[in-house]
Amino acid sequence: MEKVKINLENSEIRVNFNEKIYGKMFIEKAAEDFSLVCEVKKSEDGLLLKTKDKEDLEILGYEFYNYVLGLVRNQ
Repeated sequence: MEKVKINLENSEIRVNFNEKIYGKMFIEKAAEDFSLVCEVKKSEDGLLLKTKDKEDLEILGYEFYNYVLGLVRNQ
């Protein structure tokens, strides 16, 4: 399964994490922090990030993923 999947038609990104590796606490913290710049929803297969700016979709998805990694690393 892809970690970051972009849907340009709906201006949304699906981000998938293995909670055993990254920790649910860090994923939820990142979702809370990113809610200031985009809509973040839980889905059955990860998180859904939705934004109006289609040009930044790919960047946003990978920035979210890197943010979670940074939270884990700095624990």
